[in-house]
Amino acid sequence: MEARSDWYNRIAKEISPYKDSLSKKDYKKYKLDLLLRIAKRVDEFSAYCGECQTLKQEITTLTQDLGYLIQIPNPNKKERKRYSKKINSIVKHLQKQHKLVTQGYYRGIGMTIGPIIAVAIGAALENPGIGIAVGIVIGLAIGSYLDKKAEKEGRVI
Repeated sequence: MEARSDWYNRIAKEISPYKDSLSKKDYKKYKLDLLLRIAKRVDEFSAYCGECQTLKQEITTLTQDLGYLIQIPNPNKKERKRYSKKINSIVKHLQKQHKLVTQGYYRGIGMTIGPIIAVAIGAALENPGIGIAVGIVIGLAIGSYLDKKAEKEGRVI
């Protein structure tokens, strides 16, 4: 079991009550699982990354603002959008600077590349239906393999 910093433990403690009190839809809407995962990763990298040290402050602010956003019956769309943008910017930093990927990242790319492969296979077999099916299966298989590899390497947010 890995030891976490006091900062991370405080963030996790602030987020945990929402898991029971919010509906699954709202829990997903506010990306609380992702927020907890990025907090974990930022905590790991903050020892040697100056930007991650700054991001710790932003995550602290996000978790404090979360109570405000959740308690308002219909939160201002501008506020929710700002909240989501902050989370996305943190994820982008982790992806660019620390070479991390989100869950299912490669599978999504595989689904995109699958139809491209499908066109080539369909043209070669003169049967587009089989080509599309085979291309998508190949794309999913490659994407799933790369996702598992990234998870083993510890590169998943």
